[in-house]
Amino acid sequence: MAVMRFGLFVPQGWRLDLVGIDPADQWPVMRDFAVRADNGPWDSVWVYDHFHTVPAPTDEATHEAWTLMSALAASTSRVRLGQMCTAMSYRNPAYLAKVAATTDLISGGRVEMGIGGGWYEHEWRAYGYGFPSAGERLGRLDEGVQIMRQAWSTGSASLDGKHYQVDVQSSVHFLYRRAAFLCGSRVGARRSP
Repeated sequence: MAVMRFGLFVPQGWRLDLVGIDPADQWPVMRDFAVRADNGPWDSVWVYDHFHTVPAPTDEATHEAWTLMSALAASTSRVRLGQMCTAMSYRNPAYLAKVAATTDLISGGRVEMGIGGGWYEHEWRAYGYGFPSAGERLGRLDEGVQIMRQAWSTGSASLDGKHYQVDVQSSVHFLYRRAAFLCGSRVGARRSP
């Protein structure tokens, strides 16, 4: 029988959940939150892969997801660690495979890979990524997942795709040779070219 599991999102600023906390105190707040979850009944802790606040960009802090994942991996010992969801096009997938595998190593094999096509248009444009069509974002997601699966299962990845061209010969295995993929997209019901 399947068991229902529960997790928590770590405050990291995206939803304005660090407003009023001195920047010097933000990491201890995030870390202590995750440590309490690790010592309690929670099964996982999660972060968002976003670069600035919603519903509108502000000058409030929003801390980067994979940097936090590695720090939380070193600060906890039991809870699974995930991001909801990493936007594929924000990082080259071969590089992302290495970052995720390194974080998995630090955590002792506790990373959950949340991956999606990306949806927050203002964020895309603000960081110079443009804002490709839903079809292109999903195409990048497809090729990126292929690259990451290859890298994690064989230690190398090669793809001459429409969106990505990689030829990586570097060991990037997940610690337990498996990655839990959680794919999602908020690009709507229709896929456009």
